[in-house]
Amino acid sequence: MKKSKIITISIILASLLLSMFVLFTPIPNSEDESVFNTKIAIEHIAEISREPHSVFDPVAHEDVRLYLKEQLEEYVGASNVTEYHYDSSEFEDSDGNPIEYDIDNLLAVIPGNSDTAILIVAHYDSRGHIGRTGELGNSYGAADDGYGLAVLLEIARLYGDRDLENTIYILMTDGEETGLFGASKAAEEPFMDNVGFVINIEARGVKGPAYMFETSVNNDKVIDFYKNADLEVSYSLATAVYTVMPNSTDFTEFLAVDKQGVNFAVLNGLFNYHTPYDNLTYINPSSIEHYGVQIIPMIEEFTTNEIYSDVEYFVGDSNQVFFTFLPGIFISYGEGFGTVLHILFFVVLLVFMGFVVYKKQTTITHILKALGISFGLIVVAVIDGSIVARIIAFISKVPYNLTYVRTSIGDIPSLLTLVCLFLGSLYLYNSFVKSKEMKIALIGVGAFINLLLAVVTGLVLSGASFLFLIPGFSGIILVAMMTVCRSNKVKKVLVGIIIFINILIITPILYSLYLALTIGGLLALGAILVFYIFVLVPAITISNE
Repeated sequence: MKKSKIITISIILASLLLSMFVLFTPIPNSEDESVFNTKIAIEHIAEISREPHSVFDPVAHEDVRLYLKEQLEEYVGASNVTEYHYDSSEFEDSDGNPIEYDIDNLLAVIPGNSDTAILIVAHYDSRGHIGRTGELGNSYGAADDGYGLAVLLEIARLYGDRDLENTIYILMTDGEETGLFGASKAAEEPFMDNVGFVINIEARGVKGPAYMFETSVNNDKVIDFYKNADLEVSYSLATAVYTVMPNSTDFTEFLAVDKQGVNFAVLNGLFNYHTPYDNLTYINPSSIEHYGVQIIPMIEEFTTNEIYSDVEYFVGDSNQVFFTFLPGIFISYGEGFGTVLHILFFVVLLVFMGFVVYKKQTTITHILKALGISFGLIVVAVIDGSIVARIIAFISKVPYNLTYVRTSIGDIPSLLTLVCLFLGSLYLYNSFVKSKEMKIALIGVGAFINLLLAVVTGLVLSGASFLFLIPGFSGIILVAMMTVCRSNKVKKVLVGIIIFINILIITPILYSLYLALTIGGLLALGAILVFYIFVLVPAITISNE
């Protein structure tokens, strides 16, 4: 095997290996009780998840509420715990019918020198009714939302007797699973006037990293605050996509009253979600620890820094684009700066491609052919993804949905589909794209599509724009290398960097989107992979020359 191929394969393998650590979750702390302690958190989860405790299980539901009330009173004092009771007559279900159960929230206050508070929220009712296809109901609520409740109790334990600059509100809501009822009433309470920041804690699975998957609008100051977390795992792509999806959590109710904040959830283990398998047996201590190592530093910063005593401090005027690059390396920049980059790179590409055509290093005919090939590859990816997803849904005997196919057999077919798409593209490129003119045209067209999408998303869905900016800019570099650069060593180094960065970015994103969308979103995952194939396939070919 040629030395160049060995180097290329090594770069690919190294970037794939390193990309797995981007979604790293920490070793659970079960010894040191002066910091977030996963062992104590699990002890709480064991008590909370003894039985299904939905609003339709009144005895178990009340037992959980009383346990939580007792723990809060022990940690922060009985005088600082308030029960909020709402009669069933105040609510209607999604069909407009009155509900048959009352709603009871718990609020614990850890007062600071300032009345301005950070509000940490989790719900204590488990799933007790069948929802979407495959959700069996009768969940024990170990993860959803035992994880959130355990984190709240750990915050109460750690901060209950401390002198704080700013206040902590710990809110445990009721009726989240049936209509966000507790949160909707809490959002109307007078104490909300003192809330400067909201952290909602959820779980859509049982394991994997705790994603910060949603923010309030105009999140520039919110993201700056989130950087206080350790081992941040978040992508503005997720927050952008979530805003246009029909999903909702308690956080939705606080956004509706113009509060700023963030929303956390684990996503891996969907098959346990809203089923009896959401129980103590399947909890993941490392995931619980990851909630803690992200959220506790944020609580520490808020409660010790008087700058946050201004209840309007987090009100921003723009959004940030952000993504986790490596464990502990979180990159963010303003959407305005991103828009400038998108337009600048787009113009640079057009000028440069015009120059390349003028120099006859490619032709308009080659570019038009490249456009057809590129759009054809996108169409193939979408069709293949849709077919595979529908077949798996049929085999699993569940309805096909673009964002939700509940199955336990989707992982390998999804992986094989994406790998075949990539390897097939690499094979066809090496077999049929021979002329330098066509290679330049394909790279240029790929960069054009990516940067055009970066410009468009930057204007209408800015959080998704970085996804196209990175391969688009990489395409500019590749075209420049093929037409201007004369040093073979420089080419090899730059190509290696391009391969490394693009694989490092796209691999955890595809995995995270798969967890969020399930195999139903495979057509979207294939299309996104194609945008990176536009860069990676030519780059790999160049590196092997």
